[in-house]
Amino acid sequence: MKKSFAQFFFRSPSKYVFWISLALLVKGLVPFIQLFLGNRADPHLLSFGFIGDGPSYIDPVEHLIATGHYSPDFRMPGYGAIYYAFRLLLSYNAAYNCVIIFQLILASLSVYYTAMLARLVLKSRAVFHVCFYLFLISTYSNYYDICIMSECACSAFLVFACWFFALYMHKQKSGYMFFSGFFLTWVVFLRPVFLPVFALFGLVFLIHSIKHKKKFIKPLLILGIPFVIADGAWVTRNYSVHQKIIPLTNSILYPYIDSSYMKQELQFVQTWGNAIEITDRQSAISWFGGLLFPGEPEIKNFDTIPGYIYTSAFNRDSILRLKLKVQKFMAMQKPALDSLFDKDDKDWNKVFPLFYYGLHPVSPQAAALQSQIENTFDTYTASVKKEHPFLYYVKVPLILTGKLLYGDYMKSYFKRGQIGKIGPLVAHFYNVFYLAMLCLGLSGAILLLFKGLQSAGHLELLLSLVPLYTILIHSCVIRMCAENRLLMPAWPFMLMCAAYALYAIMSLLRRK
Repeated sequence: MKKSFAQFFFRSPSKYVFWISLALLVKGLVPFIQLFLGNRADPHLLSFGFIGDGPSYIDPVEHLIATGHYSPDFRMPGYGAIYYAFRLLLSYNAAYNCVIIFQLILASLSVYYTAMLARLVLKSRAVFHVCFYLFLISTYSNYYDICIMSECACSAFLVFACWFFALYMHKQKSGYMFFSGFFLTWVVFLRPVFLPVFALFGLVFLIHSIKHKKKFIKPLLILGIPFVIADGAWVTRNYSVHQKIIPLTNSILYPYIDSSYMKQELQFVQTWGNAIEITDRQSAISWFGGLLFPGEPEIKNFDTIPGYIYTSAFNRDSILRLKLKVQKFMAMQKPALDSLFDKDDKDWNKVFPLFYYGLHPVSPQAAALQSQIENTFDTYTASVKKEHPFLYYVKVPLILTGKLLYGDYMKSYFKRGQIGKIGPLVAHFYNVFYLAMLCLGLSGAILLLFKGLQSAGHLELLLSLVPLYTILIHSCVIRMCAENRLLMPAWPFMLMCAAYALYAIMSLLRRK
C-alpha cells in the first residue's frame, strides 16, 4: 500500500501529463469553488468582478476596439494583449471568461515548471516533489488567478523565462535563450518594475561565461532581441502619440495621483513608512483629506502623524495648516467631483476616467493652491531626508519590508473565502503555512546565493536573486508595499528556495 502510494504520487518528474493534470485539477478546481461559493458581481463572468486595478487593464483595449486608440496608456500593454487576443474573436463576456480560464491554465503550468526548474538547477528529484506539492497546496495565488489583474501571468511568465534560461545553460541552444528573453519581455510589459531582471540574467550569464571562458556577447544579444523589438515598437507608438520618448511608462502611479499634489503627499507619507494604499482609511493620506468621494467621512484622528518625524521645517501646527489647505483645495474641486456621481449611488463607470486622466484644478486659484501644497510637501519630505537620515534610509525600508512580507493586508488575505465552521481553521493553517514558507524561503535564498557563487552553473543565483530583488525593489526603492499581491511574482521562487532549505535540513538530519 505504502509502495503504491509512493509510486503514484512521487512518480518521475518527466511524467508531465500526470503532473500538469494534477496541477490543473487542484489549481483549477479550488479557484472555481471559490468563485461559485463566493459573491460574484456578475453571474455571467467567471470572476469576483473588477477588483482594484482591473478596469485599467481592460478599458484601454475596449477603447482601442471602439476608436482605434489605446487609451488611457499609462499601463504597458502586456496584459491588454492577452485580453485583446480573445476580444478580437469573442464578445466582452466570453473574452473576459477566457482570460480567467487562460490564467488558471497558466497557474497550473507554472506549478509544474517551477518544480522542474528547481529540479534542473538543484539536481534533485526530491526537491522537485517537495517544490511541486508545496506550490500545489499553497493558496496564496489562487485569489488573483481568478481576477482581472497581472499577477498570475507575471508570475508564470517569470518562471517560464527562468526555465528557458536554465535550459540554455544546460543545452546551449539559441532558441532557449530567445524564449527566455521573450517571456522576460512580457514580464516587463506586465510589470515595468522587473526590467532590471534582464540585468540579473545577464550578470549570472557573465559570471558563468567568464569562469568557463565562454563567449557571451551573442547569447546576451539573443536574450535582449525580443525586448528591443517589442519596446522599440512601443517607443515608436508613444512618440507618435505624445511626441515624447517613453520607453516604459509615464509613471507607476495612476494619473490622478501623478498629476496632482497627491504624488508629493504620497512621498511625504512614505518618509516614516506609513501605509501608502490610497484607499486605506487609516493612513495619513486619508487624514490629510486625500481624494474623498461623496459620502465618505473625514478622518479627524491626528495619531496617524507621528511626532518623531518633525523637523526644523514643520511641526504639528504647520501640518494642521497644510491639512486645511488640502481641504480648501478639495472644496474647490467638490462640484466637479460630485458631478461624477449619481445623487444616491456611486457610478464607478463615471469615476474611472478620474483615475485615468486626473481631476485637474477647476480654476487658476485652485491651480495656485495646488502648487503651494505640492511645494510644501516637497519641502517637508526633503527636511526629513536631511534631518532624519537613519529613519528615512534605514528604519523605514525595514518597516516597509515587514509590511510587504507580513503586513495587515497580508494578514487579512488569509481570511478571504472562509466557508462554514472550518473556515477559521483553514485560514489559520494557511497563515502558518505562509509564515513557514516565508522563513524557509528567505533562508533558502541566502543559502542559494552563496551556493550559486561557488557552483559550476551559477543558476542557483537566479533562484535567490529574483525573490530578493522583488522584495527590495518594492520596499526599499519604490516604497510600495501596502498590497500582498506585489510579492506574488516572487512566490514561486520563494517556494523553490523553501524546498531547497527543507531538503538541506532533511539531508543534515539524515547524516546525524
